[in-house]
Amino acid sequence: MRQNSVFHSGSQAARRRMRRGAGFALLLLAAGCGGGKADAPDAAAADGQAALPVKVVPAAPRDFERRFAVQGTLESKYYANVAARVGGNLDAIWVDDGDRVEAGQTRLFQIDPVTLSNAVVSAEKNLAVARATLRVSEAAADKAETEFRKAELDYNRYARLHEKGTVTDNEYETYATAHAAGKADVRLARAQVDLAAAQTGQAEAALQTARKNLEDALIVAPVSGIVSKRNAEPGEQIAVGQTLLRIDDPSVVESSAYLPAQFYPEVAAGKTTFALAANGKPIGRYPAAYRSPTIDTTLRTFEVKGLVRDNPLAVPGDMADFTFVFETRKGLAVPDVSVLERLDRKVVFVEKDGKARMTDVKTGLRNDGWTEILEGLAEGDRVLSEGQSQATDGIKVDVK
Repeated sequence: MRQNSVFHSGSQAARRRMRRGAGFALLLLAAGCGGGKADAPDAAAADGQAALPVKVVPAAPRDFERRFAVQGTLESKYYANVAARVGGNLDAIWVDDGDRVEAGQTRLFQIDPVTLSNAVVSAEKNLAVARATLRVSEAAADKAETEFRKAELDYNRYARLHEKGTVTDNEYETYATAHAAGKADVRLARAQVDLAAAQTGQAEAALQTARKNLEDALIVAPVSGIVSKRNAEPGEQIAVGQTLLRIDDPSVVESSAYLPAQFYPEVAAGKTTFALAANGKPIGRYPAAYRSPTIDTTLRTFEVKGLVRDNPLAVPGDMADFTFVFETRKGLAVPDVSVLERLDRKVVFVEKDGKARMTDVKTGLRNDGWTEILEGLAEGDRVLSEGQSQATDGIKVDVK
C-alpha cells in the first residue's frame, strides 16, 4: 500500500512538470512568432515617419539698439498762470476756455478801473499839495537865512565894539542872542524844507503806484497760446495774486522723464536720443535737450527733457512712453519666437537636409520681435519660426 501511494504521488508530480514545460514551450513559440511579425511594422513606421510642418526664417544681419523704456509726462514749454496784479471787483473778462490769444495784444481782463482811476486823481492832488508845501518851506528857509545874515553882521559889529569897551555887556548879549536865534531859525527852516521834500517824494511814489495799479488793472496776454483754464467771472471780488486764467502754448511741448542713476553717464544733452509715443501712437524721435545736474538722493533718479515742436500728437498734460537709445549696432537676427529654453539652455532649431537640428545659441539684444544671436549661428542658417516648439533634435520637417 505504501509503495502504491508513493508511485501515485510521483506520477502526479511528473504530469504537472510536463504540463508546465509544454506551456512554457508554447509561450516561447508564440513570443518568437509574434515578435517577428511586430518588428516589421515598427521598422516600417520609422521609415515612413510623418514630417513636422514648419516655417523657417534665414538668420540675417539687422540693426539692434540698446534701449531703456520709461514713462514720463508732456507739458507746455511756454505757459502762464495769469494772476491779478491788483485787488478789487472783476469788471470784465474777455476770453474763455479754448480761445487763442497773442502775447502783448489780446486783452484778458480788467479789475475795478473806476476806483483805480480815482486813486490816481487823488494821488495827483496829494502830490500838488506836497510840492506847494515844499515851495513854502523853501521860501521860509530863504527868509530865515536872510534874517540870519543881518543878525550875524550885527553880532560881529557889536562883538568888536564890546572888545573895545564902547558898548555895554547887555547890548552885546542882545545881539549875541539874536545871532544864535537866527542860526536856529535857519536850521529849523532847512529841516522843514527837507521834510517837505520827503513828503513830495512820497507823494510822487504814491502817484506812480496809483498809475501802475491802474495800468495793472488791465491785463493783456503775457504769452501766445490757448486759454486752457478760466477760474473767474465778472463781478467777483479778486485778491492780489489770485490766478484767473492759464494760457498754454501747445506748439512747443516739453517732454520729461526720470531715469535710474545707472544711466547718468550715458545721457548727454544734444547726443542721446529717445523715441516718444503717446496713447499707443508714435510721436517721433528727439534728442535730449537737458539732463539734470544732480541725481535725486532718495529715488536715485535724474531728469531728462526734450522738446517737441508743432506735433498735434504731443498734448500737454498727457502721459508719454520714452524709449532711450544708448547704442546702435549690427547683429545676426532671428525671430524672438525661434529662441527656446531647453534645460536652462537657449536653443534654436535649424533646418538641415530636411531635419531639425537643435543648436545652442548665445543671445544679445532684443528689439521689435527680433533677437540678436552672438554665438551659435551663421548668416543664412534656416531657423524654424513656426513648429519649433514641437520639434526635437533630428525630427523630419516639412518646410511650408
